[in-house]
Amino acid sequence: MGPTEAIKTGFRKSVQYSGRAKRPEYWWFLPVGLAVPLSWLWLSSPSVLNTSLLLRLVGFVAFLSPLVAVSTRRLRDSGAKVSGLTVPVTSLIGLCVSLYLLTSLNSWANNQWSQGADGPAGFTVMILFWLGAIPLLLFSLRNLVLGLMTGSALFSQMAVPSAQQQSPNR
Repeated sequence: MGPTEAIKTGFRKSVQYSGRAKRPEYWWFLPVGLAVPLSWLWLSSPSVLNTSLLLRLVGFVAFLSPLVAVSTRRLRDSGAKVSGLTVPVTSLIGLCVSLYLLTSLNSWANNQWSQGADGPAGFTVMILFWLGAIPLLLFSLRNLVLGLMTGSALFSQMAVPSAQQQSPNR
């Protein structure tokens, strides 16, 4: 299965949680399945489209559904428990919450500067912004990577089969 067919299949079966998904289908769909909901969050942010929080959350869940569905089918196909999906999804939600907090912090800093916080006060706002933004972003990215690598049976699918698995007669 090529990349185009995998992406079409992933979106076509976006609400189908039963069945199976082969390894190429999952790995070709993964980048698109992550990019679409994250792009929606960025596009629906107050600085771009100024949509309500409820609309952003509903859109995010709707656009995340195909990724969760193909991941569930892939776990079932590999023989792993579907509960292995909870850690990566929780990590992704944590990253989205961190990005929301980061945009809120950015809005606060811009509001302070627009109200005339310049000189030492403006420098203080800038320092507070960077002291909040950098650790928050690094912490959320670290949790996402660790959550994906250690908590998910999906990443065991990346491993190259051993020589015994390739030919049992050896």
